[in-house]
Amino acid sequence: MIVEHGGNGRLLAEKNGNSSEKWIDFSANINPLGVSENLRQVLVESIDRITEYPDITNQYEKDLLRDHHGNHDLEILLSNGAVGLFYELAQILKPKRLLILSPTFMEYEKAFYQEGTEIIYHHLTSPNFVWTVKDLLSDMDHLKAGDVVLLCNPNNPTGSVVPVSQLLEIAKKLLERNIHFILDEAFIDFLEDEEKYSFVPYLSEFTNTIVVRSLTKFYAIPGLRLGYALGKHPCLTKINERRAPWTINALALQALPVILKDQDYQAQTLKWLQEEKDFLYRSLETFSALTVLKPSVNYIFFKYTGSKNLREELWRYNIFIRSCSNYRNLSSDYYRVAIRSREENTCLLVALKAILGGHE
Repeated sequence: MIVEHGGNGRLLAEKNGNSSEKWIDFSANINPLGVSENLRQVLVESIDRITEYPDITNQYEKDLLRDHHGNHDLEILLSNGAVGLFYELAQILKPKRLLILSPTFMEYEKAFYQEGTEIIYHHLTSPNFVWTVKDLLSDMDHLKAGDVVLLCNPNNPTGSVVPVSQLLEIAKKLLERNIHFILDEAFIDFLEDEEKYSFVPYLSEFTNTIVVRSLTKFYAIPGLRLGYALGKHPCLTKINERRAPWTINALALQALPVILKDQDYQAQTLKWLQEEKDFLYRSLETFSALTVLKPSVNYIFFKYTGSKNLREELWRYNIFIRSCSNYRNLSSDYYRVAIRSREENTCLLVALKAILGGHE
């Protein structure tokens, strides 16, 4: 199974004969503020760390994350980005069945499919692509002890998000039936009211539940790679024990304490997003050929009802957007764009107006 991702702007630029890097990549949902000055300074000062082996245990960094989340009872599993965690979880849990949303991030399916797991899809329907606890519980009737439910909240690529009260209802049902529950909160720190949606404060009550978090998107470090899983689930300890050593590089370990306490950068990010999310959403809504879902975080999902290949049309303007045609349950009419700076967002809108004729 081959899974396509956004963020391949350099390859697309070369394909289109543009090696000058004068392109704007809306296909990857990365904070456009870039690396914070505090982090940049620490990385430069820490460059000589690459001559040393990093700490195998990562105990200091795990304790920092426990402090950050206010719970020292949790097991922490650091990772070279969040995506590898789903492969490790699939390898150790080896469930007969996995229930996921459709559409959703396709690496879940790939990771568990490689372990011989049967994939069960809870299909989200247009135009809103939302799900309810009642409908999901109906699909859960097909699951047995040892199976897995994996939900992305907020969901990628649709942006739909459910409050933690609904997740707690699901978690309780799954705990009673000895079914594992994995929650991907990769984009949750882009929510101003994160506490209404994150499951992390309740992990001590649910030994069947694991939360996966990413630090690469909010802090704009996809090339550095850093993510983690946390919970009371016994499989996290097992993975930590059986892992190969030195899975996290020295610079990523140096970055963690800096980004966790960088409150100015966090505030600037949320201020930017609040302004640009509304601006880009309302602007995209003015195009009659686009059916736009209201965003919850730093990307916008929409359907194009015209006849052109919108992605390839935008290539001519050195703009790259994410086609969602390879997501299960979606057609080539669906796209996702990251929310970027006002200047870059305006460039996208100008190009769309030229392509769509203003109000196609």
